[in-house]
Amino acid sequence: MILKRQKTKAPKVRPKRPMARVLQSVRQVLKITHVNPGEAIWQWGQPESPTLPSTIELVVWNIWKGSGGEPFLKEYLRIVQGRHLLLLQEVVLTLKALGNFAPKGFTASHGATYRRSDGLRDGVMTVATAAPREGAQRILCETPEPVLKTTKATLVTTYKVNGVDSQLCVVNTHATLMRRPSTAVKEIQRVIECIAGHNGPLIYAGDFNTFSKTYINEVDRAMSSIGLKRVMIEGDPRSVTTALDQIYVRDIEVISAKVDTTFTHSDHFPIIATLRLSAF
Repeated sequence: MILKRQKTKAPKVRPKRPMARVLQSVRQVLKITHVNPGEAIWQWGQPESPTLPSTIELVVWNIWKGSGGEPFLKEYLRIVQGRHLLLLQEVVLTLKALGNFAPKGFTASHGATYRRSDGLRDGVMTVATAAPREGAQRILCETPEPVLKTTKATLVTTYKVNGVDSQLCVVNTHATLMRRPSTAVKEIQRVIECIAGHNGPLIYAGDFNTFSKTYINEVDRAMSSIGLKRVMIEGDPRSVTTALDQIYVRDIEVISAKVDTTFTHSDHFPIIATLRLSAF
């Protein structure tokens, strides 16, 4: 009997940003207004519980401005189901649209960096089934993107976790794309200084724009200074140049982590992880 060799299915290639939409987006940021710290944070929604569960379903996803419209929103509502914590980047919206990201039982915290010509605010957003314990803190990157001078940001929130004495600190970041590895490390060190007083469990995740081994190695070293370790994703379909999104954790057990290629309304695939926090 001759056994036929089964063909292995190639990893799904991430969608590309349509040029027409890219140009439209660029036109909106030719003239921007930076958002002042006092009005940078928008929050919305009613939490399902005052605490997060000790086993957390986490999503990290650069949604590329939700540019897919209604089809994107359907995908978003699909990924929210059964999750407890979502860290989103490139979230462009109005205050009214913020409600779309916080369905029943969820809260959304949006940290804006700048306002575009069309009035929409761009930034990072953390969505959770519990409300942040101490509000939210936006930390702007010191190095803007060249030419357009748009700025990226990091959002810090803390949550009470069921059965865990220490609060969970969640750092949601979108790093500057065009910078040197040394600059990337300096930005991380600035954030680390802001959260230095937190000694409990920590999630530091988002779009790090780590598009080379040099970048990821430098980021790994910076994170290790406060005990953070990168979550390794078995069977990661992304190449070195497209593995821009990462998760780092401290005092947290990683049950599973995967890149989900079934979501197609962004040029980033979401990372979905199951994390467990223990009392300590």
